[in-house]
Amino acid sequence: MAALRYFFSLLMIPVSFVAAGISIAAYMAGQTNPNESTWITFIGLAMPVVLIINLVILVYWIIGKRWWAIVPVAAIFLNIGYLTSIFQVTVSSPETPNGKLPIRLASYNAGKFKSWKKFETQHYISEFLKNDHVDIACFLEYREDTKINAETLSRLLNLPYHAVTYLPGSTTLGIGIFSKYPILQSGKIPLNSATNDAMWTDIQVGEQTIRVISCHLQTTNFSGKRKLLDDPVFQNTDIQQKEEVVLDITQELSKNFKLRATQADIVRQVIDTTGVPTIVCGDFNDTPSSYTYHRIKGELKDSFKTSGNGYAYTFRGLHRLLRIDFIFYSDELKCIDYYSPEKEWSDHNPVTSEFYLK
Repeated sequence: MAALRYFFSLLMIPVSFVAAGISIAAYMAGQTNPNESTWITFIGLAMPVVLIINLVILVYWIIGKRWWAIVPVAAIFLNIGYLTSIFQVTVSSPETPNGKLPIRLASYNAGKFKSWKKFETQHYISEFLKNDHVDIACFLEYREDTKINAETLSRLLNLPYHAVTYLPGSTTLGIGIFSKYPILQSGKIPLNSATNDAMWTDIQVGEQTIRVISCHLQTTNFSGKRKLLDDPVFQNTDIQQKEEVVLDITQELSKNFKLRATQADIVRQVIDTTGVPTIVCGDFNDTPSSYTYHRIKGELKDSFKTSGNGYAYTFRGLHRLLRIDFIFYSDELKCIDYYSPEKEWSDHNPVTSEFYLK
């Protein structure tokens, strides 16, 4: 038995280095464009699993009182930025200082204002945001109909100013930004997509102009593919058919990683040419370990990391594991609040942050 334990201890040394090496690759996913290397992107997507493996190895070495524990410690510490992007304990001021105008912004993928249970949600969402005293509401998967158009929704929200851009070939679907403060100008950010889009608005807050950029980037389409994996018919197919389906899913994910990376570069160009205080929000369809997240964020701050508390997720599917909706902001702004309550009106949670201009 002693010899077996000794052999297992020796085996754990290379295992520790391999796990640490994978964690380095996961870290590099945030800096590596998927158009250059897709396999690193997939490792980044598996970041939670990678870190859990390193944690288990760390516990093993701690129990054994061996200095090899430094290897998983280094691997975990390297990705501390990812850990703080999904779990936070912060203490922030709940009020805007006297003399400062509040900028309470909500970003919400409203799922075309249709809930999972297929009922219309415009009235529920507008009532919630109005009671939450939201000053700027940014809707992704925005939809108008004959009963509730932009003017009507503006009245329901009690936000008198609005700007809407529509998807190519549509007069009802797109992105909508509604504001308590005057919208000076707005524009579409072309993402070369028939299903995803982005826009910017310049908004007058007191004597200062701020820019709000709202993005809905390429959808992963994984939820639909996952249903196929769970289908009993698929479960009963032979190995070759299963391999073909898995390969198809992998190729679909890879294609969408690359599309989002290109879209992130386009949004980044707009951020880099903006000379006023900036808030960037939206459904990025990518996690904090991704190139998309890091490319758009750049030198901006993540409002969850500065003002959030607890474990963060914004997508209600996939066992509530993913934070893919974000609000970033520039140094001219101070963030004092972040929260993302679970609501049944969409497959995403609304994400709300409050700011004031320094």
